[in-house]
Amino acid sequence: MSKRESKKEHILRAGLEVMKTGGYNGTSVKDIVDAAGVPKGSFYNYFDSKQSFAVEALEAVAAESLLASRELLASGSEPPLRRLQHYFEQNAMQACDDDFKVGCFFGNMCQEMSASNEVIRRKVRQILARNTELFRQLLEEAQATGEIKRDTDIGTIAEFIMNAWEGTLMRMKASKSRAPLDVFLNVLPQLMR
Repeated sequence: MSKRESKKEHILRAGLEVMKTGGYNGTSVKDIVDAAGVPKGSFYNYFDSKQSFAVEALEAVAAESLLASRELLASGSEPPLRRLQHYFEQNAMQACDDDFKVGCFFGNMCQEMSASNEVIRRKVRQILARNTELFRQLLEEAQATGEIKRDTDIGTIAEFIMNAWEGTLMRMKASKSRAPLDVFLNVLPQLMR
């Protein structure tokens, strides 16, 4: 990584942490550069605007999330539905690590910005669709191994799981409690019967 790329990455990572907790509207360019410890002009050497920063932040989190999700969902010799359950158990533990404050960066950005920023709304939609596709592929594998009935509409189930998970994270934040996570984890296996 070049020095220029390294500095951009530093600003992106520092600003991302601020935006995860403060949201888009609650984070200024000054907040980002303060967190990165760089002058304001440095921000504009790498990002055209706060919106372009947010899109790159979403892409960075999405790339990491996709890699981690693929690893969790494809891991070992466990049956597909067990891998799906394990995936959500791991994500639930991570959500609790942040004292129920952060939730899902994609969901947070969607809730905050989808009505006012088409660029961010489209990016979040694309990322959530990609994650839903991972669930669909795993459910397809479960269908092929007989864990799920052949006539089950796995595309709809994958979409429902993604929607339910995002709603669960929102409820977790609102209640500052792991209870919504536990409900999701308990009900998920029942959906697959």
